[in-house]
Amino acid sequence: MKNLFVRFTAAAILFAGVLGFAAPAVAAEAPDVYMQNLLKEISKGNGAAIWNALPEDYQGDVEDLVEEFAKNMDADLWDGAFKVVGKLAKVMKDKKEYIFASEFTKAAPPPQLEEAKKNWDSIVEALSTVATSDISTIAGLKELDAEEFFEKTGNKVVGGLLKASENTPQAAEGLKKLKSAKVTLVSKEGDDAVLKFETEGEEAKEEKYTLVDGKWLPAKMVDDWDDSIEKAKASLAALKIPAEQKVQIMQFVGIANTLLDSLQAAKNQEEFDAALKSIQGLIPGAGGPPKP
Repeated sequence: MKNLFVRFTAAAILFAGVLGFAAPAVAAEAPDVYMQNLLKEISKGNGAAIWNALPEDYQGDVEDLVEEFAKNMDADLWDGAFKVVGKLAKVMKDKKEYIFASEFTKAAPPPQLEEAKKNWDSIVEALSTVATSDISTIAGLKELDAEEFFEKTGNKVVGGLLKASENTPQAAEGLKKLKSAKVTLVSKEGDDAVLKFETEGEEAKEEKYTLVDGKWLPAKMVDDWDDSIEKAKASLAALKIPAEQKVQIMQFVGIANTLLDSLQAAKNQEEFDAALKSIQGLIPGAGGPPKP
């Protein structure tokens, strides 16, 4: 099993290559110092902790992908989906009392219910932040300043999710390991280095890294980068949605908006539960609350 730190770092940086996460620009430090500092920023909830970990050329590739994505994605579908997310976040915030007092919610196992209560506000804040951000509309995506976006919105989202993870035993344990992970330089030759990652409870793992324009990156990521970008660009053609399929999706979006509006309009617990019941009736296989 790969070391937790290696898995997290590689996945986070690769995710940056698709969506654009980031970290403060750093000069060519020793590879172990560089990675240890990057890990520290991530574990503190610095949502910008990966963007500047990408070389300028890589950032340009990501920005090109976002631009092409915005050109190919249907604006009605994208904007409509984020509108639903925004309404969901508002219902979760404004009707929190009704949600946890509902007979439907009480049917959940007590441990899950308590965990949900602890994480609720952080998750709602993250949803609200994304739903009102620049990426919530195609117009916003087309004008997106990635660095500014992740310095502002990214920090709020990542910080909120990390805060929520503190209340989830498994996630909290992972975060604890992330914070205490140790990075050691095994060897270095030119622009290549081998780093050893150690986390509590896991076998130490050695991984090869390569220096690219002052940024230390997983060697496999560097080797695969151009191919991954080309594949990502090729996949954008699949975003073209046939007219008949768009009609069906927009109908679903319309139904979701209507149902969320009914939850938002509820003035008491009885009205809220009635709205929830109507929603469950539209979901295949969904049952109502346990019968007394």
